Amino acid sequence: MSRSPSHPPRAPLARARRYYFLTLKYIVVLGMLTITALIFTNVVLRYGFNSSLFFTEEVSRLMFVWLVFMGALLVLHERAHIHVDMLTSRLPFGWQKILRLLSHLIMLGITLLLLTGSWSQMLINRGVGAPATGIPMTLFYGAGVTFSILSALVILHDLIEYARQSAPAATHHAGQDISAP
Repeated sequence: MSRSPSHPPRAPLARARRYYFLTLKYIVVLGMLTITALIFTNVVLRYGFNSSLFFTEEVSRLMFVWLVFMGALLVLHERAHIHVDMLTSRLPFGWQKILRLLSHLIMLGITLLLLTGSWSQMLINRGVGAPATGIPMTLFYGAGVTFSILSALVILHDLIEYARQSAPAATHHAGQDISAP
């Protein structure tokens, strides 16, 4: 079965990336369900049976921190973050491309700042455990480190993709946003 030229076969790396982010979506949903179940169970135990689970708050907090960072990674991957393009959408393709590349370089710089800050906090809190469960506090700051590394890879991939992008066909007007699929 041959594919049309407009749909080339997916490279193994692109397929792996797609499955990774699909798996990450399921993990985020499962995490939200787990947090909800833990907190609901704790509320029922507290008000119904005058007892509670000692680990619920810390585990939920840890999961929430990871969910926020992994959700942000998904949004970055899907290019679903908020952006204002009132000016850039009206510019010619060349200027759009320059501004897009510049914004990605700025995002890489900010990601580097987040990485160094999260790494420093991991080192400072090495050996420190959460009060009730003893969960290493490095796991909390590890979410920032993991996010920084993975988001830098996504940003670099997008940066290379935008750098390779050629001018739009003649059917597009000068104000066509280059991020549109």
